[in-house]
Amino acid sequence: MAIEPQLMVQCVGAVVVFFAARMCHAAFVASIDVWYSSPANRHVYFKAFKDKYNKTGKVDYSTLMRTHPETISQTFGDEATSEGQMVKAMVLPSTIMMAIGGIMMRCGGEDMWGFIFHAARGLMTPFGLLMVLQTPVVSGAGAGNREIREGKKVSNIELLYQLNWVILHFLGFAAFLGPVVIIELPVAIIELVNGPGFVPRVEKDGWLQNARMVSIIMRILCAVLLIVAAPFLGKSKTRNPNTLGALKWRAEFDVGEFGACQMYFNALSVWLQPGVGPYSTASLVILALLALEAFRIFFCHAVYWLFVMCIWDTVDWANEMRKHVPAQGPLIQGLRESTKDELVFLHAVQAGVPDESEWIVKASGYLPTSQVATGAKYDKIKLLVMKPDNYENFRALDFCDLTKEDLDNWNADLSRVLMELPSADSVFFPCGYYKMDMMIPKMLLSLDDYETDVENLGVTPNEIGVPDPDSDMALDITNQFMTDRRCSFLSTGTNFATQLREKGKLTEFYQVLAEIGMAIESSAKAVAKLTDADYESASASDPESDPDAPLLALNGSIPLAYEVQIRGVKQSPCRMVLRVPKTQTLPASWQGLPKVDVMPASAK
Repeated sequence: MAIEPQLMVQCVGAVVVFFAARMCHAAFVASIDVWYSSPANRHVYFKAFKDKYNKTGKVDYSTLMRTHPETISQTFGDEATSEGQMVKAMVLPSTIMMAIGGIMMRCGGEDMWGFIFHAARGLMTPFGLLMVLQTPVVSGAGAGNREIREGKKVSNIELLYQLNWVILHFLGFAAFLGPVVIIELPVAIIELVNGPGFVPRVEKDGWLQNARMVSIIMRILCAVLLIVAAPFLGKSKTRNPNTLGALKWRAEFDVGEFGACQMYFNALSVWLQPGVGPYSTASLVILALLALEAFRIFFCHAVYWLFVMCIWDTVDWANEMRKHVPAQGPLIQGLRESTKDELVFLHAVQAGVPDESEWIVKASGYLPTSQVATGAKYDKIKLLVMKPDNYENFRALDFCDLTKEDLDNWNADLSRVLMELPSADSVFFPCGYYKMDMMIPKMLLSLDDYETDVENLGVTPNEIGVPDPDSDMALDITNQFMTDRRCSFLSTGTNFATQLREKGKLTEFYQVLAEIGMAIESSAKAVAKLTDADYESASASDPESDPDAPLLALNGSIPLAYEVQIRGVKQSPCRMVLRVPKTQTLPASWQGLPKVDVMPASAK
């Protein structure tokens, strides 16, 4: 049976509205995760975390929520950020589609008042969302707006000027959510009152009539629960002050979710209205899947977060953040229990055994774990892979890029781990090519009795030893740096692991690692100048010839690579060893240094 043209237009519009609303939902759900993964934002909230830690000496993970944005608009309000561009890229076309679909879905009316009503019903929500999107609260105006958002005093002239713009933002927010209560709620109540009610399923098309009634009730419920959630927008304090911004953000998110859910059920009502049908098996399957998605979002997002907001002050948010922010892999858990310390500033895994709970893995859901997880690119060899965690400069490529405070925190946690592992022997600081494209500060550790130490942490140990690569060589550079005060562990009676405990003692040691790389790079360039007449012209046109550029490749030759090893971290004196490819050019003064095994016995 052919469907009337008006009903067909409405059904097509309902498909467009459902899809557009679902895309907006995906953008807003993902926006806060992208916001949290932003290096600039991580710098801010981890600074708050560390300030509290340094002040009290206690770990309070709820301080990570202190800088949480209060509104969704703040999350994507700076269009110069990834989250801002992501939301704009998804929501802007979706709202345009929603406006078109809304007009189609509400196609009807018998006179001018009816036409105006149906047009307003179809356009108000996307119109309001577009207004919100086009008035970003961070980059949308000057510094005066930022001061107003931070609660600072501004002049009357500045306030009046900014209000010209801010009022539009709030009008958009009202236009976005107002129709849910002002228009859709009364319409749904009228349909419920005038409807035939539920009928026994055995009657002809009884399931269809009951489905219509359920969709009407859900539309009413969405509006009522939105009204219940709205007061949380005006909350001025919480039991834990660190969580106030997060509560207000969730309140805005939640009222938006109830509004979106009502749009899903509106679309379902259109597909189930009299005159549409009969339904084929394929149509019923599609309807069931769309209804299932609508109910999933309603319960798993909107209702769930309304429940959480109602019990907000009874939740131990510090403990909740402790469960979800730090990695919970078996090795780091074992180290925490063994050291009786949170090890806030260190993360550790076995080589080749990635930790799925690591934040970078969770933040990069679109990339495989094997590409981003710490230690994932190694074979399952008998080495532990460690890296600093919870540091401010998340653009850091090497240890020398970290702040002195972050290095002190890392050194303290590393010392705890080294002293707790009885057979800890050698640490490895890979640079350049040896980092295996993992552009983060990282370190490896070998143990004399790897199996026993790792088993004592409650973890199944790796069994493969590290072979001596035929393409590499190792030089003992201990005497070369023994007189450098930054390498005092080479000449004093105090070993490397113990000196790490002393605040500020070895923070400058990591600069030595960088200087070794600079010396190798300078030598390689000097040789290249002698062997390549076009070197200078090529170097001048190469953007990576900048002295501050990372160590990558040199005019098509093999990438620069080196690794500094500290062998005998608990012994005094210990040895400092440089591992490089045999083809690597080295400074002339290093040519006669004694050669040693590429890998210490503890790694084999």
